[in-house]
Amino acid sequence: MRVPYNWLKEYVDLSGISPPELADRLVMTGTAVESVQTLKPSFQQVIVGEIKEMVRHPRADKLWICQVSLGHRPATIVCGATNIKVGDKVPVARPGAILQGAVLEAREIREVKSQGMLCSEAELGLGEDQSGILILDPSCQVGLPLDEALGLRDTVLELEITPNRPDCLGLIGIAREVAAIFGRPLTVPSVHVEEGELPASHWIRISIADSDLCLRYSGRLLQGVEVKPSPLWMQVRLGAVGLRPINNVVDVTNYVMWETSQPLHAFDYGKIENQQIIVRRAREGEKIVTLDGVERYLESEMLVIADDHNPVALAGVMGGVETEVSENTSVTLLESANFDPVSILRTSQKLGLRSEASNRFEKGLDPNQSLYALDRAAMLMREVAGGTILKGAVDIYPRRLAPWRLQLRPKRVIQILGCPISKKEIKAILGSLELEVSGEEPLEVTVPTFRRDLEREIDLIEEVARLYGYDKFPSTLPASSGRVGELSWEQKRINLVREVMIGCGLWETINYSFTDHKSMDKAGLKVADPRRHSVAIANPIIEDFSILKTTLLLGLLQVIEKNCRVDKENVFIFELAKTYHPRDGQDLPHEPRALAAAITGLWFGRFWSEPVRKVDFYDLKGIVEELARALDLQEPQWLPTSYDPFYEGKCAWVEIGGERVGIAGQIHPLVIKRYEIPNEVFAFELDLDRILALPTCQKEFRGIPRYPSITVDLALIVDEEVNYLQVRDVIQTGGGKGLKDVTLFDVYRGRQIPEGKKSLAFSLTFQEEDRTLRDEEVQEKVDRIVQELNRELGAELRSR
Repeated sequence: MRVPYNWLKEYVDLSGISPPELADRLVMTGTAVESVQTLKPSFQQVIVGEIKEMVRHPRADKLWICQVSLGHRPATIVCGATNIKVGDKVPVARPGAILQGAVLEAREIREVKSQGMLCSEAELGLGEDQSGILILDPSCQVGLPLDEALGLRDTVLELEITPNRPDCLGLIGIAREVAAIFGRPLTVPSVHVEEGELPASHWIRISIADSDLCLRYSGRLLQGVEVKPSPLWMQVRLGAVGLRPINNVVDVTNYVMWETSQPLHAFDYGKIENQQIIVRRAREGEKIVTLDGVERYLESEMLVIADDHNPVALAGVMGGVETEVSENTSVTLLESANFDPVSILRTSQKLGLRSEASNRFEKGLDPNQSLYALDRAAMLMREVAGGTILKGAVDIYPRRLAPWRLQLRPKRVIQILGCPISKKEIKAILGSLELEVSGEEPLEVTVPTFRRDLEREIDLIEEVARLYGYDKFPSTLPASSGRVGELSWEQKRINLVREVMIGCGLWETINYSFTDHKSMDKAGLKVADPRRHSVAIANPIIEDFSILKTTLLLGLLQVIEKNCRVDKENVFIFELAKTYHPRDGQDLPHEPRALAAAITGLWFGRFWSEPVRKVDFYDLKGIVEELARALDLQEPQWLPTSYDPFYEGKCAWVEIGGERVGIAGQIHPLVIKRYEIPNEVFAFELDLDRILALPTCQKEFRGIPRYPSITVDLALIVDEEVNYLQVRDVIQTGGGKGLKDVTLFDVYRGRQIPEGKKSLAFSLTFQEEDRTLRDEEVQEKVDRIVQELNRELGAELRSR
């Protein structure tokens, strides 16, 4: 919300209050100020002059020699414009002035020295009209700098208005806040509509077919309007708030909207069929071409303003081209209405169409302000466009909204705020916000309808607190029970998970909880994949956020894709977040926490002292095993499987303590190609809730061994189907208590190994705690292990 300082001064006295001070006080009372900008025109040293005399140039029939008063002395200026006359006040650029970046110099025109230049709107950068000299308002003071006379030097405060304060989306609402903050009177423009004799109700019929979506609809008719550019003062103010001037009729509606926060719309009355307005739901498949030139197909839940046959506007969003005001318009229908905010929000989102009007309507406006805004606009339009206002407004208001009453206990205010605020101060603060206060204990507070955010006693206490001043509250320490707070066991475990992932060299990412089905297609999730059974968002912010995510892998792949686009190909990331899965017969989804990681590129880049190595599955496997060790869990087991979006034969289920907790592997090359990632990607996704629920292993503490160990290498030939875990388990059982460590150090398939077989080489470490082992004892253990391997797995010793 852009608030020009000079415009705001019309509603509240700001003398002695600088823009920076105003910004600080607004911030301290709960209105965020995003920026304070200084506006100044592109021209310099242009002043207001008055034409005192005009004579024809003796050597040029189309030129005039003008004597122009500048307040202190006259100047002779040669001009060829035809729209000026004696007595006009005009902008004068003297030698040395800057126009459009160039310095103006005195020059002779047909042997007459011109001491300056009369300026057009285009030459000053104030508009596009260059057909003639800009004629200023007769009230402008001669000799005054033009930027000061036109109010072009200004300061604009950019405010962030919270959704619960739509009244502050108008300058009058902001002025009400400022008046309350500084204890100064609020001046609301008075409205006096000079009406003609013809009654408007004879010329236009208005009806509301769907009153659940339209609380109020009012209209006024103006005959004989002349559509032309707005006066310069209005164009300047609209430009200061970021609106482009269009014509005097449209500009008035925008001006009043910025002033009151109430959107308005002007129709070309002659284009409304049968002089009838119906506020109704759209018919399925109905269409309209909006003012932006786009044809839009409507749904039955969208509200439209229609004439006897077709929609002429999208209610609360945008008008239609068919009834747009043009230069040929002579009769204008002004609309001011109040629509259901949820309906406007849904229509705007479904059509992807946002406007200043929809931004206001979707937050909930006061229906009791709409008629004031309509009369204010009619009065201004008559002033700038001429014409006659027909008698009476056609006002349809079936369910009138009345002010409501709340009770406020002064003792409760003191109790909540912890500050001794007197009852007199409370009444004064609430009264400054136009809340009527009566009674003593409790206070009876009547809330005006423009403050729909005030619903409970605590809301009134908040108003007292922010206007009293947060800086006035004393600094106190909170009461304490003496107990030291600490994290729960689960919070500590989650923090430990993050520490392990970061310690393994991964960066944490935080992605949106939303995705869409196109992202699932891109990742290769099949139609029957249970992860495609998702929770749909009723009103998605954008199309790409239409469902809640069921897997974290999609977000990680998108992060890698974005990094690769900017030549960051070595990516090591993880995410710890919830996933969302619908539950049959229940409104709320199942929300398990998941942990996912993805790595790609070179293992921590290139270093002169280290060989260049790409990441592989074993880097990923090591991260999972390190996580299990840190959480005191059993060693993870890896069971080969096939699962999207992983490469078949290069992914595995992760099991811990006999329970399946996740999936890990290499992302399929076709998926990587769709994401335009140049290197292989390895990823895992684990069910964190299930991992945190697993029993931890009991830690055993032993002293430093006093006796030496003996290490024996054992090379075995086994069937291809036999895996490492099976062999290791048999070795540990056969080795007994004295076997301290089993390490697989080689896997071989080749000429000396029969087809369908493989060689596994283990290093076995034996050690006793109370004596030195003899070679004979170790050999006996090894022989027993070999026998068990042969009996259980058909393994044989490798001889060569």
